[in-house]
Amino acid sequence: MNFYDCGGKLCGKIVAVKDQNRKSEIGTVIMRGAVKSGNDQWKGDLLNTDNGKIYAGVATLEGPNALNLKGCVTIICQGETWSRVK
Repeated sequence: MNFYDCGGKLCGKIVAVKDQNRKSEIGTVIMRGAVKSGNDQWKGDLLNTDNGKIYAGVATLEGPNALNLKGCVTIICQGETWSRVK
């Protein structure tokens, strides 16, 4: 992911993938309008590229090479950890 300022908030887009079957996702913005909500944590809208739905979500930095993204609908939450591609 590449993170950038979008109107004073944090946005992120996919810049590389491990699974070459997902190459079409490169350039897709998956985090929009996130605001800092804690140490190494931001809250904003997250796009699930598997189903095209947008969820209220939290992005948490888990060290220099990992980012956990978790999206929730009411009380049901799902997440995954993204790793830096070398």
